[in-house]
Amino acid sequence: MTQNASLSNKISANDPLINQAYQLLAQGKLEDVAKLLNLAQKNTTQDPRIFMLGAKLAEQQGHPASAIEAAEHAVALTPQWWPAQLEYGLLLARLDKYAPALAQAEKIFALESKEKLALAGVIDIATRCGDSAKAIAYTQRALEVYPNDPVLLMNLGRTYYFSKQYEKALQTWTQLIAIDPQQIQAYYGRLNAWVQLGQPAKAQEDIAQLLAHAPEHPVYQYYAQVVAGQTPATQPVELQRELFDGMAQQYDLHMVRVLRYELPKQIAEKIVGIFPDRTFNLLDLGCGSGLLGVYLGKVNGWVVGVDASTKMAEQAARHGIYHKIHTVNILDAVRDTPANLYEVITALDVFPYVGDLEPVLGNVHRILQSDGFFFFSTEVAEEAEQGYVLQANGRYAHTRAYLESLLELAGYAMARIEEKTLRFEAGEPVKGFVVTAQKGR
Repeated sequence: MTQNASLSNKISANDPLINQAYQLLAQGKLEDVAKLLNLAQKNTTQDPRIFMLGAKLAEQQGHPASAIEAAEHAVALTPQWWPAQLEYGLLLARLDKYAPALAQAEKIFALESKEKLALAGVIDIATRCGDSAKAIAYTQRALEVYPNDPVLLMNLGRTYYFSKQYEKALQTWTQLIAIDPQQIQAYYGRLNAWVQLGQPAKAQEDIAQLLAHAPEHPVYQYYAQVVAGQTPATQPVELQRELFDGMAQQYDLHMVRVLRYELPKQIAEKIVGIFPDRTFNLLDLGCGSGLLGVYLGKVNGWVVGVDASTKMAEQAARHGIYHKIHTVNILDAVRDTPANLYEVITALDVFPYVGDLEPVLGNVHRILQSDGFFFFSTEVAEEAEQGYVLQANGRYAHTRAYLESLLELAGYAMARIEEKTLRFEAGEPVKGFVVTAQKGR
């Protein structure tokens, strides 16, 4: 028997162990996985699957350096085997190592540009790394190999949409609907594209299809109002979850580096300036990925976060600053919280998803302690009959007069409203109001 044949037999002997290990890994039985990998290594140390699984095991155990080391070993054993290369690339992307992950995607694409799983993998890597141009290029290549594939067309439309190429997203989803009129998510994507283009009235067919499919769906009911030219009082929490669950992993990078969002840092500095001994309890409404907590650091008190998105809450929990994070609607959270609990409450980049602010400002006043502070931001509306408008981008904007009226109505003893740049979109400043309000005694 040749050496290669002997090695092949040893690797084949591992098949039952490897298959069982993958099943146990999916069940979270990490100790059992480790035992099976040890048994597999007794057959041969040349099986790359052992180290691919070892990388997954180390990642789940919270040991990223060990995970990378194991994945690199698998790649070194079989440099021309695209599954090992793909696992390594996906690992790098999950660990936010974007530059090497994208380089790895190119290597995988050079090795295998026809296999569906390989193409799906490089698309996933590019998407996770925020490189929409690469994701589009890989998807277009995949469509050359698998023409009119509905999953690929759906994902291409989404990539166009999230890279703000709304016309191309419309064309792609229209193509998908022509192939399969039952693709409900294509109607939903097309509806969103029309809204972003400032032409919601053109989405009549789309909203009709969506409501016929699920007439009680709160997101579809919300968009039915928008398509009809009405302004809903607030976004449904289901829409917020949909939006932020999808961007949780890239949120910090996108907001800070791309949009130059500095408000959490600025508010953290204000809070520490007011409480230099860092002794206070804080409620962070719409805590997102926990940027405020990162800039604030440890305090002598409770830091509680609230966010509708489970994925964003998971990101915030990783920082180890928040004592509790509740994944609920912020309107419900402030309504159900007992009075006089917090010295500080924040709501940064939250109210662009809430139109009618009267209930939340009143409840925040109630749950603040005497002399407690409320910091929040809104986007600027110059004029609005009811005090707020729903912009084409799906975000609410509020007028200064509306904020002043509600702050007075709620009973705040002091309120300072500053107009400033909140972030940058496509290089253009987004104007907003940053409000510091104090309850008084």
